[in-house]
Amino acid sequence: MYWTLEANFKLNDCVPCIAIHPGEIIKDELDAREMKQKELASFMGMPTSVLNDIIKGRRAITPEVAVLLQEILSIDASYWLSLQNQYDIDKANINTKIIERKRNIEIWKIISQYCSIKCFEKLNIIGTKISENIKTIYSIFGVTSVEELITLYSQEKEVSYFKKSERLKSEPINIFSWKHYVFYESSKIQCDTKFSNDNLNNLIDELNHLFVINKDTIDTTKKILSRYGIKFIIVPKFDKTPIDGFSFWQGENPTIVLTLRLNRIDNYAFALLHEIYHVYMHLFNNREQKYISIEGAEINKCEEEANKFAKYSLISKDLWSAFLKQHSMISPHAMQMKIKQFAHQHNINEAIVLGFYQHDINLYSIKSSISREIK
Repeated sequence: MYWTLEANFKLNDCVPCIAIHPGEIIKDELDAREMKQKELASFMGMPTSVLNDIIKGRRAITPEVAVLLQEILSIDASYWLSLQNQYDIDKANINTKIIERKRNIEIWKIISQYCSIKCFEKLNIIGTKISENIKTIYSIFGVTSVEELITLYSQEKEVSYFKKSERLKSEPINIFSWKHYVFYESSKIQCDTKFSNDNLNNLIDELNHLFVINKDTIDTTKKILSRYGIKFIIVPKFDKTPIDGFSFWQGENPTIVLTLRLNRIDNYAFALLHEIYHVYMHLFNNREQKYISIEGAEINKCEEEANKFAKYSLISKDLWSAFLKQHSMISPHAMQMKIKQFAHQHNINEAIVLGFYQHDINLYSIKSSISREIK
């Protein structure tokens, strides 16, 4: 069960049709007492024109006027001031701009419960103007109302990443928000090349060559993938979103997204090839599916296949097995030269070999002069 606008706003129940100025109450009192405005003005020591302005609603009742009315009409000053205060509130409430602002504030309060406003603020995706922020959020999530946003959230609550992990410090709403922001960013990219799933080997060869050179790597990746009909974007991860990659089909083309959560060339290459496998082997024939790589998530068959493909596309299985076997007796801290020799001999980026080695022996504390920077 969730809120609706009708349940939250109830504007018709609290906003009057008109605002009644306390001057009208003064007029009613004068009529009831058969007292002239001139007489009351004389008692109060003010020009009749000033009193007439109050009665006509053109002037406000001040504390001084309220005290004089109390003395002359025996009606408490606090009563007159409360009437003036209520008039000011009612006048503000029936102001269309104020109504709209109040409505937007209520909408924003609800939106804040279903998406990560703080993460959007950090990336300067939203600003300080609530009305514009609401439009931006609706665009990002592809909805036209707060009810649609809530429905979208409810539909995804059964997805695995909504099972919050305290160990990984993941936040489901942040992941939900990040994912839809990615859809939004992808929709703005134009890709004129039609995707074909029969050129995977050529793509892998081009990327492996790029990884060895490691120069203008991200921009060149975009250009290469675009030629193969694949959109590619880097989107910063949100807080508590341990995401490495994401692949999905949108429109006529697949999209691959990386976060650079681990900003190293070996992780970059592995994550990219992992998502490429999903595109060619899983998404092409099932375009409704989406693959999001989250640290600590359960490894199913599709993810296991993608992991193996990524690893052995960077270094062939037989070649890597032979390398590990040949140097199994060498201390991990003495392996740096062997890693460099192997990488040079087989035209592989040194950092990728180092990353594989650390992963396979489960030792990440090896000190090395090998740069893992993405250049």
